Amino acid sequence: MSSTRTSGRAWALAATALLAFATGCAGATGTDRVTVGTALQAEGPGTSGSLGFSDVKVGDVYRMAFPLTRNTSRQAVSVTGVKLLNVPAGAKVLGYAVYSVKDTPGYRLGYRETAHPTAGDVDLDKYPNYAGHPYTVKPGALSDKYAVVRLKVTAQVKAPISGCEADYTQAGQTYHQTLACKFGLDMA
Repeated sequence: MSSTRTSGRAWALAATALLAFATGCAGATGTDRVTVGTALQAEGPGTSGSLGFSDVKVGDVYRMAFPLTRNTSRQAVSVTGVKLLNVPAGAKVLGYAVYSVKDTPGYRLGYRETAHPTAGDVDLDKYPNYAGHPYTVKPGALSDKYAVVRLKVTAQVKAPISGCEADYTQAGQTYHQTLACKFGLDMA
């Protein structure tokens, strides 16, 4: 009789755990869940190839722009954050910034902060940085804002940097979407 009670208790515990698991899963499908979005389309240089730098040295600091984004949906999108998904060993993200083509002299693909900057390079720190402030992209519009990552080379970089992710809200729902981007740091 005691073995029947034990197995009955075990069954009751298992049923309770299963019910708790099912209830927890049901809660995860609500509006608090972040889903993969499709409203943004990457445009411009770097969406179908690799941007980058040659003659890279340990200690160099670079700025590299995420692709321009177009809202291909019929509802406004509010971009709330950006990040790189694949940062190889030897590269360290120092931070992200968001600039406007209306403030800067156009869309700045990137530049080397250290060593020998190229003639005509623009110091983006002289312009307003909109990071930390959501910005809206109207339906069908190309955003005037673009994200820039600041990276430091800390060791040999043997793989490309890739995967530009944007977090955004649309109609009260939160999304994240990976945009095509690839940056190379040639240390040959």
